Amino acid sequence: MVSQTRNRTALLLCLGSLGLVAGCSSVEVYRHQNESRLDAVFIKQDVDFSRYRSVIVDDVSVWYPADRAPSPESAERAQANLERAQRMFRQTISEALSGRYPVTDQPGRGVLRVQAEFVDLRALQPGEAIPAELQRYDFEARPGHITMVARLLDSSTGEVLARAADLGQQASAGGDGVVDWAAIGHDFDYWAGVFREWMDEVHGAE
Repeated sequence: MVSQTRNRTALLLCLGSLGLVAGCSSVEVYRHQNESRLDAVFIKQDVDFSRYRSVIVDDVSVWYPADRAPSPESAERAQANLERAQRMFRQTISEALSGRYPVTDQPGRGVLRVQAEFVDLRALQPGEAIPAELQRYDFEARPGHITMVARLLDSSTGEVLARAADLGQQASAGGDGVVDWAAIGHDFDYWAGVFREWMDEVHGAE
């Protein structure tokens, strides 16, 4: 997978204001949520999530160490892999929410926007050092894995309502256009399942 340059560090930088930078505390308007299913979750206080019945899923972007960027020879294949990952993520979320929470492309009242970025360290070998630019963040990143950083926004106002980070469970090799789709799919399934469970909880669904 290859990074979308315009979104390359946007979500990572946003996490800094929510206590996901080592040594920082969360801004008062957000509350750390004890959540065993994800590594870190911060929720804006006093938000009624039950009023959000539909979801927009933005195209995912990918962050990777600059020295592990796809070679010029493999750039086209890497772009195709990114587009496949974007389709897979959207489809996985859509299937997880199906039957209760429609996925739409139209912002509006009662529509929640999901934005996700994946920190891709699949090209690093076990035991390699985590890139220095990630060490300021207080979420887990590990060679051979991806880490999801995500945020939920009100699609009408752009207000950020929640942010989360979670280390992917499946290790896989990567780099230069190589993708272990089974491992990536496993992590996508897990995160989509957690999102569906949370949506059911805030809506009081049985």
